[in-house]
Amino acid sequence: MLKTKLSAALALAVGLSAAVVSAGAAAAGITGKTNLVCASVDVVGCTNGNCLQGQAHTFDMPNFMFIDVKRKLVHATDESDKEVSSPIRNFEVTENTIILQGFENHRGWTLGVDRKTGKMTMSATGADVSFMVFGNCTQR
Repeated sequence: MLKTKLSAALALAVGLSAAVVSAGAAAAGITGKTNLVCASVDVVGCTNGNCLQGQAHTFDMPNFMFIDVKRKLVHATDESDKEVSSPIRNFEVTENTIILQGFENHRGWTLGVDRKTGKMTMSATGADVSFMVFGNCTQR
């Protein structure tokens, strides 16, 4: 079964269940200069050709991730209330998208945020398991 323990940073990492950031909050646009909070909506995890879809808690991932732009750090609180974090190794702001990349728990992760809508997609992959996380982000 895919119920693999992950650090909250990977969950962003990767982080993100039922809480959805309202479209109105994201409508103002995301600059890439202000901290973000991201909420997961759907997660797909795959290993050995078998995939499972669920919410963040299905995979022991946090529901929310916080992106500290100045410190280049993604952090969250896991189910035991322990704060975990992952450094952002690459941070790019384009006209339409913000792309973050990092490495945690023997897996690489990439998080993309649409600057206009706040929609987020994150992938994390390693030799044993891969995840896709879909959600929403807003400036805080």
